[in-house]
Amino acid sequence: MELFIGDEALTGVKPKEIKKLPLPERFTSLEYWQLVHMLGSDGLNIPFLLQEAFLRYKDRKKLAKSYERNGEWPTKLIRIYYLLKPTDADFNKMKRSFIQKYVRNESKLEDIHEKNEIAGLRVMYNYLHSQEFEDDFSIYSLNELNKKLFTYAPFPEYAGVYRNEPRYLPGTGLDLCDYSMVRREMYALSPEVDALHDLAKEVRKFGDVDDLLSFLDWCVELKVKLIWIHPFPDGNGRTVRAFINRLLEDAGLPPIYVKASERTEYHTAMNQAIGDGDLSAIKAFYRYKVCDSIIELDIEDRIKRERAEEQISPAGTQKVKQANN
Repeated sequence: MELFIGDEALTGVKPKEIKKLPLPERFTSLEYWQLVHMLGSDGLNIPFLLQEAFLRYKDRKKLAKSYERNGEWPTKLIRIYYLLKPTDADFNKMKRSFIQKYVRNESKLEDIHEKNEIAGLRVMYNYLHSQEFEDDFSIYSLNELNKKLFTYAPFPEYAGVYRNEPRYLPGTGLDLCDYSMVRREMYALSPEVDALHDLAKEVRKFGDVDDLLSFLDWCVELKVKLIWIHPFPDGNGRTVRAFINRLLEDAGLPPIYVKASERTEYHTAMNQAIGDGDLSAIKAFYRYKVCDSIIELDIEDRIKRERAEEQISPAGTQKVKQANN
């Protein structure tokens, strides 16, 4: 039996070598059973299948020099993960290590070295996951996030206030929204933000993969609009990415961060979206990043737990003793 991810096959996965697991009761959709039938039906070890698929993706991504524009490869992985995942990973409860990596990579991406702004990122992310943020969620939550980002800045009273001067897309010279229109454009986006916030809960509840992927694309479209508006004097990228992450989490998708090594791909995709109106590259980029976060927040964590369980099992204890001897 072979499972194809992109043009790669997971070879050597033999049903008779895979221990049988009871299928979770929630796997009742027609699409799920069609997928199981395609993979060889009976006796699949679903966690093992997901693990192999994502680890193969991780290995190949290390060798890739750029991201596929159409995002076909990560889209297939996302579909398989959300159709077959045996547990409901709660991405709202992020590990401390992930938040640390998020803060570190966001700072490197924006070339931020000031300690007060790095500390402000942590404050912003804590607020992002607070009940206060959820209770007051709206387009104007971006203002509060921007304020939190500059909590320790020299003049925090200027944070969260709309800009009053022109801005250009970094590295391109492309005009962004005229500052006199920022308030009006933000107000115009308010119904869209409210609709996404309400839709996130429905998407999470019903778990339809097509709806999930459409929701992800809609969030990326909102992100592009917000970056074009560029509402604040500083910190727009960090503020908007955090805001979009919260929407992703509410729908059951993992939060993402962009590594400094991915800056070129990210900026190229954003420039195409804002300058040419072509969102295909940034949508594909976000699908890659969702896969990266699934690996970090679920797949690798699962592997660590399995290894820990092996260590404390009788057979594992014996191996440890033999190794020490």
